[in-house]
Amino acid sequence: MFQFRRNFREVNPENGKTSGGSKLNLKKAKRITAAVVLAALALVIANSCWFTIQEEQQAVVCTFGQPKAVTDPGLHFKIPFIQTVTKVNTTIQGLSVGYDDEENYTDDAMMITSDYNFIRVDFYAEYRISDPVKALYASEDPVAFWITLPRTVSVPPSAPTAWIPC
Repeated sequence: MFQFRRNFREVNPENGKTSGGSKLNLKKAKRITAAVVLAALALVIANSCWFTIQEEQQAVVCTFGQPKAVTDPGLHFKIPFIQTVTKVNTTIQGLSVGYDDEENYTDDAMMITSDYNFIRVDFYAEYRISDPVKALYASEDPVAFWITLPRTVSVPPSAPTAWIPC
């Protein structure tokens, strides 16, 4: 005898719905969801394969945490999850010591001379990063170095107006 169940769905007389159709819809929904998730994952991975460096920047490319290359401006590619990129600004930057943005004196400006007079010293230092690898890995905080520099400089006692850090 022939079995028509394989070709036709039976209708449930109580609610009028077909049996077996929900299983097919559930399988289709799972496949569609899996395809959408895989497509989104592929898009995220593809989007993280390239990076852009602006004209005033250089980038340090690290492979497994070790710096391997310094890149110039332009469009570059990297291996996702294996290589990381850190951008470094290579324009001339400035740092004020002894005064703030409103040109008010700060505590860093107060110095004492060798003849025990207090003076206010302020200066503006300009710097440019020439080696991005050294800028990132040779110092923990290079800006803090410039801020503490006036406090740590010692001048020989024979200098007539030597200042001593407070």
